[in-house]
Amino acid sequence: MSSFEKILTAILDFDLKKLNPIYQGFLAMCFFAIVVSTCSYFSNEAKISRDAYKYMFDANFSGLIVKRYLDKDNHMSPKFTLKDSSHIYAYSILWEKAEIGDSLLKKANSRFVTIFKKDTTLVIDMNVAFKYHDTFPEK
Repeated sequence: MSSFEKILTAILDFDLKKLNPIYQGFLAMCFFAIVVSTCSYFSNEAKISRDAYKYMFDANFSGLIVKRYLDKDNHMSPKFTLKDSSHIYAYSILWEKAEIGDSLLKKANSRFVTIFKKDTTLVIDMNVAFKYHDTFPEK
């Protein structure tokens, strides 16, 4: 009998009732901890994304990008510096498409960001960047 067959046989013959009660309790606690942490992670991810979406939805900015950088003081988050010295968070979809020398326009209470390049204009729907979002009425 090969070692793989021995391992497979041991797994198939495993009986939880034969296990010491201390180990049974330990396995039950591990299972419970995994379920709770998984549920907590996904509910927290949705809340963070909704909060970020609301912040982005309310944001109002426009200007020429003069600098792209990763903010070391804020977990290496991508940011743009505009010509008026304002710093804006560069969501992943903006970070991929916008470059130094492009202009950005985002009106408050809108989910659309316009990127003006030298030869083209891109309109980005920020709903694409968020898995979860609250629906806010457009004004």
